[in-house]
Amino acid sequence: MKNDERTIEKNKKELSLKSMYFNRYLMVRYASALFFFTNLYWFVSLVMSQSALFVLPLILLVVLIMSIAEQVKVYSDHTNDAKYTRYCFKTLLMTNVILLLPVYFSSSFTQLYPFLIDETRSKLMIFFILMTGILLSTQILKRLNKIKHNEDKHYKRIKQYEEVIN
Repeated sequence: MKNDERTIEKNKKELSLKSMYFNRYLMVRYASALFFFTNLYWFVSLVMSQSALFVLPLILLVVLIMSIAEQVKVYSDHTNDAKYTRYCFKTLLMTNVILLLPVYFSSSFTQLYPFLIDETRSKLMIFFILMTGILLSTQILKRLNKIKHNEDKHYKRIKQYEEVIN
């Protein structure tokens, strides 16, 4: 009976540690979901508008899916170096920076966002969305860098927990 209790307790501790390591990427997963659904909405809107530029959000969706797959894998096989996720957010950052320029030109704006009216309010909304994407991508890249070098707050808590349970 005591042996079963020890096994159960050991499994609980291992599961807790596994969850704690996985939760280091919590903000990254939420940001990935936000970018995924934003790009999915943009993709569907471009397809419905019969725009040939639907390829741009489609490529971003593929890159995001690679990142999401890596994050799912992190649960079973913990790693500090999420290279696909880092690549994904670098790609999102560069894309958002590049997409700032067409906001100022009516012809490219209507090609990228044919579902919006070409007026100042629409352009400001897209500018705000792109700037939010830039700031969020930058923040996520900083977080990934801290995780890679074990400088994040979660890692310190994990180490404290490991000391307590051992």
